[in-house]
Amino acid sequence: MSFRTIDPADIDRRQIYRLMVGTVVPRPIAWVSTVSKAGVANLAPFSFFTCVSHAPPMVSISVGERENDQKHTTRNIFETQGYVIHVVVNGMEEQMNICAGNYPPEVNEFEEAGLEAIPADLVPAPRIAAAPVAMECEFRNLLTNGEPGERTHLVIGEVIRWHIREDVMIDEKYIDPILLQPVGRLAGNHYCRSQDVFEMQRPDRKPGQMAS
Repeated sequence: MSFRTIDPADIDRRQIYRLMVGTVVPRPIAWVSTVSKAGVANLAPFSFFTCVSHAPPMVSISVGERENDQKHTTRNIFETQGYVIHVVVNGMEEQMNICAGNYPPEVNEFEEAGLEAIPADLVPAPRIAAAPVAMECEFRNLLTNGEPGERTHLVIGEVIRWHIREDVMIDEKYIDPILLQPVGRLAGNHYCRSQDVFEMQRPDRKPGQMAS
């Protein structure tokens, strides 16, 4: 069987992006709500999203630039310091996709997608009323990578409050992935649903013992 060997230095940034999104799969989607200093809400999805630590609970999103300028999400987080990350689940894919459009800063994506916005408890950004999981986050750190015209901003925030719908929880302790039905991001215009879920016990655990 033959393989292609590719060095990033030998290809352009667009091809690097294609390889990144094709190999790091599936990716969770952070559906991020922010608000500007002027009070305009913004809602956008990002699939370069992951956990940073659990103590304290911190998460990161990687946000590129558009036309050598920060996207509304990054700018709003800088201005108001607080934002909300929602989990995208079955039945909300189309609304999430609407929010991926390139809108001018005065457009409220909640309204474009027909989503009800309700106030968060601790941060200025609103949250999606129908989202089964929402994390209120406070901005903690920023790492900027790349040269002008190719920059991405790694935004790190601390989760200061969760909102979890009770019907996706077990024993008020665990989020059930089968009940949650999260949607994942693949390459190009492809997504996936977590319909085929299976379990495997780690060798160092007794059968039936769950991670603490």
